[in-house]
Amino acid sequence: RYDIVHVCSPGPAGTAAGLLGRVLQLPRVGSYHTELGAYTALRTGQPGLEALANWGLRSFYGAWDVVLSPSPASDTRLAELGIETERIRRWDRGVDLNRFDPSHRDETTLPNDTINVLYAGRLSKEKGVELLADAFLEAHRQEPRLHLVLAGGGPEEGLLRERLGDRASFLGWLSGTDLARVYASADLFMFASATETFGQVILEAQASGLPVVAVDRGGPSWLIDHGETGLLAPAEVSALAGAVISLTTAPMLRE
Repeated sequence: RYDIVHVCSPGPAGTAAGLLGRVLQLPRVGSYHTELGAYTALRTGQPGLEALANWGLRSFYGAWDVVLSPSPASDTRLAELGIETERIRRWDRGVDLNRFDPSHRDETTLPNDTINVLYAGRLSKEKGVELLADAFLEAHRQEPRLHLVLAGGGPEEGLLRERLGDRASFLGWLSGTDLARVYASADLFMFASATETFGQVILEAQASGLPVVAVDRGGPSWLIDHGETGLLAPAEVSALAGAVISLTTAPMLRE
């Protein structure tokens, strides 16, 4: 009764669906969301396991009639895995502009005597939260009014709480109007992941009127027009801290 099989993850369910689609002779589409090879390297530090993960990704995505990619960076990554260019298609993303809007700013939501730097997402190694913390602390040494606001949770939360102390607020996982209000009430957004295929939170921050500081790699490089809709920087502590400081000391640039 189905006309097409669309698989979103290279796990057991996705593999089974792909095999079933082949048996039923249905067109099969796979979408690329996660840099699992890079995640494996970050989590294990073992090049052999990263190579094994890449081999698995190559085998998985090589089986689909069409592979949907979220960004030019992911196009390149898929090509490196051996996926032919003619089988790669774009799958654009967007955000609800009624939900994420500067009009939701509420001066009582976040501390109003600080410059609030927001991060939203998983608090995990692959999201670059260690680099985020180091860069924020370097910027805070230069501008003590800075305060880091983290919306999300994950395995590195304990480590971040210990390192950041009272210079940060941990809001936990938020959704709906609560999340939208926090976005609009912050002063700038900081994103230090170097393994993003897209970066949905960047669009949410931009739609909420925030200047974004992000690592110049992967999806964020495509979403940010440097100097116009945000600032891109190398994945280095001093570079990211410098970008944050430049926005705090130049209100017109922030606007």
